[in-house]
Amino acid sequence: MEEEIKNVTPQENPEEKNNGGVGLIILNVFLALLTIFLLGYIAYKNGYIDLNNILNLKKAEDSSEQKNTEQEDTQEEESMNVFDGEYISAILPEGWTIQEYEDGDGTDMLVEGVTYTGITGIHILKGTTLVMEIGAVSGIGFVGCPEIPLFDDSDPAYTEEQEDMNEEVDMDLETLDYTNTAHTDFVFLGKSMRRVNTDLYYDTKANNNTFEPQCEKGFMTLNGLSFIDSYEYEGTAYYTKITSGIPEEDLLVLDGILASMTVN
Repeated sequence: MEEEIKNVTPQENPEEKNNGGVGLIILNVFLALLTIFLLGYIAYKNGYIDLNNILNLKKAEDSSEQKNTEQEDTQEEESMNVFDGEYISAILPEGWTIQEYEDGDGTDMLVEGVTYTGITGIHILKGTTLVMEIGAVSGIGFVGCPEIPLFDDSDPAYTEEQEDMNEEVDMDLETLDYTNTAHTDFVFLGKSMRRVNTDLYYDTKANNNTFEPQCEKGFMTLNGLSFIDSYEYEGTAYYTKITSGIPEEDLLVLDGILASMTVN
């Protein structure tokens, strides 16, 4: 009886097959990188690639960028000037100037026939355009609170105080609703200021989270500035007036000038 002979085909191991494929990929990548390196080396040896030139170009590029940055910073610094007057100092952009007035000049709100000494006026100009004027005030009194602006951070109790004061002098209180009106905030000679268009207000109560503006907009005392009349009375009240029609971008510059101002 003849034995049946069977042909047995060896079965491949899947793991060995996968390992072989990964190894082939790694080998191809290595050979590709080696080829690129050899081509680069040959090009360098034959003078096709100048590494020194490449490094010099990189250094020149970095140096040029640094130089341009330094030039921009220098130009920005050169475009700002320091005004150092008799009474005040401030930082002014190119084209802006400040004029100081003393001894009764620069204002039309002093008493006639009385002589004054000290700073009585400040004008801030852009070119020949008067942007803002500050002038001494004397001989004017205020009773009650004719109007008061309301902001989103106003204190209702402060408004009630003004209403109660007006009732005593039989005066109506007009409120200006600025709760949804854009405004800017800055510090001017120690006062927390708020500008709404061309109107300036200052916070009458510091060190809190609310803004209580003065009733008479445009009138304030300026810390460190005063004048003396011929009766030896020291005046500290000044009015502020921003010219109407000034573009908003110039008003923002004005905010910065006022914020930079100091008393000499």
